[in-house]
Amino acid sequence: MGDWFQVIADPEATADEAGRLAAEVLAWLVERGIVRPERTTCVLGEGGHAPGPNWRVAVTDPDAGLLGLGTNGLGVITGRTVFYSMDLDSVACPYCGSVAVRGPVGSEWDFLPSIESWYAGGSGIRTCDQCGQAVGLNDWRWTPDWAFGHLGFQFWNWPPLDPSFVAEVSHRLGHRTRTPSGKL
Repeated sequence: MGDWFQVIADPEATADEAGRLAAEVLAWLVERGIVRPERTTCVLGEGGHAPGPNWRVAVTDPDAGLLGLGTNGLGVITGRTVFYSMDLDSVACPYCGSVAVRGPVGSEWDFLPSIESWYAGGSGIRTCDQCGQAVGLNDWRWTPDWAFGHLGFQFWNWPPLDPSFVAEVSHRLGHRTRTPSGKL
């Protein structure tokens, strides 16, 4: 068994705007009835927001079993965060298309110094070994998605999020988003 998560991560929100954007999107989700306004213990970690009466509009294949789970809510994450997918197939350069990483994170995984630098407040730039371009972490093509940012909406054990819902959240944020996911 285990818990499944999906994140709508905003890699473009700054530290200064993340709190405001989080509050605006959360208010919209509550207004639409997708989540409930009160915080409960429905997520792993700090409190979150349980599914609201209209949660089904956010997913592709509604399953009422969600409502019977103890971990079934939305966690709103602000602050410098690596939003990762549990599996990693590849990371490719956006300029030349060369694959810098293929397969799972391991001891020879050379993105770690760039990620640690970014997490500590640095740029997180990594130069492509093939074409020599300096590339920011959010510009590499991560498969499946990873994102590095200050704002994310983490849905626990929800059925797959509907792409039109994700697009609507992106539109409200005014930024591109990524959708990391995984099972613990």
